[in-house]
Amino acid sequence: MQQKADRESMTERDNAGEKRRGSDYLYEALVDSGIKILVGLPGTQTLPLDRTVAERDEMQYVMARHETAIPHIAWGYYESGGDIAATITIPGPGETNAMHGLKNAFNDCVPIVHISADSDPDDRGKSPIHELEPETFDHVVKSNYRIERSVDFLGKIRDGIETAQTPPFGPIRLGIPSSLLDSEFTTMDGIASSSGTSTTYENEYQMAVERLNDAERPVVYIGGGARRSTGSKSAIKNLVNHLNSPVVSTYKGKGVFPEDDPRFMGVTGSHLPAGAKDVLRSADTVLALGTDFDGVTTSNWALPLGDTLIHVNIDMSDTNVAYSTDITLVDDVAKAAEKLSDAVRDKQQSQLGWDGANIATDVRNEYFKELDKKGLFASDGLINTPQVLQTLREILPRETIVTTDVGGFRLWAAQVFESYDQNTYITAGSWGGMGVGLPAAIGAQLANPERPVVALTGDGSLMMCIQELHTAVEYDLDLTTIVFNNSDYGVISKSPEIDQYTEGHQFQWSSPDFATIAEGFGCCSDSVETISEVRDLVTAALTHRSGPELIDIQVDPSEPTAAAAAEYTSSFDPQEYE
Repeated sequence: MQQKADRESMTERDNAGEKRRGSDYLYEALVDSGIKILVGLPGTQTLPLDRTVAERDEMQYVMARHETAIPHIAWGYYESGGDIAATITIPGPGETNAMHGLKNAFNDCVPIVHISADSDPDDRGKSPIHELEPETFDHVVKSNYRIERSVDFLGKIRDGIETAQTPPFGPIRLGIPSSLLDSEFTTMDGIASSSGTSTTYENEYQMAVERLNDAERPVVYIGGGARRSTGSKSAIKNLVNHLNSPVVSTYKGKGVFPEDDPRFMGVTGSHLPAGAKDVLRSADTVLALGTDFDGVTTSNWALPLGDTLIHVNIDMSDTNVAYSTDITLVDDVAKAAEKLSDAVRDKQQSQLGWDGANIATDVRNEYFKELDKKGLFASDGLINTPQVLQTLREILPRETIVTTDVGGFRLWAAQVFESYDQNTYITAGSWGGMGVGLPAAIGAQLANPERPVVALTGDGSLMMCIQELHTAVEYDLDLTTIVFNNSDYGVISKSPEIDQYTEGHQFQWSSPDFATIAEGFGCCSDSVETISEVRDLVTAALTHRSGPELIDIQVDPSEPTAAAAAEYTSSFDPQEYE
């Protein structure tokens, strides 16, 4: 009620023609839209808004240690179930540092309101400090707003905030000159409005229902669009129950379908178990829910997707691009799953077609037996990454939020570390840039202060954001960082192509003492070399929750990659399940 009263009071002042600072208009537009957190780094150009934030108490200001981490923190905040966050940087070097995270959010369809305190329009072209052409960001964000006039100041801001939160979601940029933020003026009380046409696709739905009813070997493929769709988890589970199908997910779809369900086969990509690839190859119908079939999740479009492909996606521009689809449904994933569930025949009751639980269980069991044959769960010798991940899954409560950085350990985590809810597993999609795991964990812990948060990272990826340990200390966040340390950019060093280009050269180094570095930032830390030490230290960190902690785990640098370990001859025979 108080927020409503504040908004009404603000409108009355505007209508009365009272001049107000641009930073006040911006601040209140952010607060009115439900934004509770602003992540940034200060600079001379940001000071007008910084002053307003300091004077008010409706929004928390979080100061990162490097601009690259700013959008990653906002990304982790939203992905873990928090609300949309705002970010602010100086123009030029500050904003180009943040570009990596903005593009990551754009590819992942994560809404962020990014504010750049731009150069003054009158100075543009004269080489003022930090000048950068605003159109530089046109392909990095969903929409790029240049706000240079007081008359449409508030209208553009509100339109931008609404655009960020209109499906398909994405980050927007508000380029506002510092001089305008610091000026006093009156402005139109702009109200954002969205327009669009609605298409029902009834004919396509009927075709999809007929195809699914006839299917004897269906597979459900879950993408990141399901993560963005309210109610998708229960709707998809109900649909899978009707189809009695095995299930795969993408990186961004991981956790939408609980992975302890016997129908779950794995996460798509180069590391998908060989048996799951054979299942997809044998499928007569693949129902793909909310995906753009990017190169990472399809192993550069080599992934087989059955005889008939039904593609559900809210953005038509992502359909019939990477794969040709037989039936396209442009709709929200949850709505589509509900419509299909209501119409398709219950295959479990009719016993029509293969049994998804039997197939997926056999595929997973075969995969883990192959890993065991390779000694990846051996109790003696150097620790292996799959062994650590299984141990962590045993220790961590189901509600633990896990963020991953990018590296070889992440490929293993996709298959070996079970996820039960999309908000508890945060990983990058097709952008796939390193340095995201720790900042994302900071955002997740800010959004969920009562829940345990664990960041999985490699030694290479940690060195791209290690300064953010100090941010975690500054805000007294009880997150735990797990470092998979193999002193190498292992994904590159072990890639099949390496010998074609570098004559066997590997990108190895002697890793720094991460535990000592973490202690220098004010973290608790330890280095471990045995699984029992991993178990004891992670358990203690979860129990004490006394600020940020880092655990540096020495893993076997010679272990195979997740992709290599997934290449074996599967015994899957579709006729055995008919």
